[in-house]
Amino acid sequence: MEKYLVGILYHEPEPYQLWERGITEDFESSTGIFINADSEEKAIAWAENIGEELFKLENPDELKSWKSFSHFCWIEKDWDNSGWNHCFDFFQIVDDGVSPDFEKMGTKAYVKWNEKNK
Repeated sequence: MEKYLVGILYHEPEPYQLWERGITEDFESSTGIFINADSEEKAIAWAENIGEELFKLENPDELKSWKSFSHFCWIEKDWDNSGWNHCFDFFQIVDDGVSPDFEKMGTKAYVKWNEKNK
């Protein structure tokens, strides 16, 4: 197995509501996760499941799916030049097929982590 850094695009209700009202130009958030998998394809496939679950938890009243908003996942290949290299410790490491602790994902969790790690 190889460890992949996978980005997950999603959104939370408040930024989406502001976007719908024309107040902001963007509503999407992103997070990362390290996934131990046999291939990039398997890492992406598992991250998509994680993205869908994270989306449902962050948007409990939303009737549409994560994919219906054109959210997606990607492999972050160049870790040294990643915009996330300051927060790698925030990202969880999971094996393909194992769920992360969703309480430790998302904007609220990141804000808490960031305050502790300044």
